[in-house]
Amino acid sequence: MAGRRLSREQRRLQLLDTAMAIVRAEGADALTLARVAEEAGVTKPVAYEHFETRTGLLVALYRRIDDQQTEAATTALRARVRSLEETVRILAEAYIDCVLHIGKEFGAVTAALSSIAGTEELLREGRERYAGLYLRAVERFAPLPESEGKALMLGVVGAAEALAREATAGRLSRAQAVRAAETIMLGAVNAAGHAVAEHGATSR
Repeated sequence: MAGRRLSREQRRLQLLDTAMAIVRAEGADALTLARVAEEAGVTKPVAYEHFETRTGLLVALYRRIDDQQTEAATTALRARVRSLEETVRILAEAYIDCVLHIGKEFGAVTAALSSIAGTEELLREGRERYAGLYLRAVERFAPLPESEGKALMLGVVGAAEALAREATAGRLSRAQAVRAAETIMLGAVNAAGHAVAEHGATSR
């Protein structure tokens, strides 16, 4: 591919694929624009033109992973779900499976971004986007106040992320991670639903 004349978008995808391969093989510390250019068979200015800085490259990798995870959950939820339990199972499986498919790059990229000043907002937006997706998915069966529901789902996303990291590292099996994520989400939603119902009953 490096020897062919690629469109700008094709070249960007090639560079991102190359960067992901470097992270997979050697970790995020080995990632530089010069290294990506060398491995992709292009000149350094080409890589700098697309990403400008190493941070810009890491942000592009994170957004690519984030898009893959969002698409996995959205695609899974297009199936006809009939209960809260089924919805929670689909969300847990989609998240864990997507991270396992991506591999250790997920943790390496997010950890690298976490150590860079000014990227906190990007990571926060990603977590909030997931929380919103999860809340919309479960509220069909368990209506929750938006403010409380969003906070709850932020906690669920954090738990799912931690479980996915453990599964990627081989410290948990895929089945264990999915089951734990499912249990946490279902328990949290049910507990919040009961609290809302009790509050409504006492306020009448």
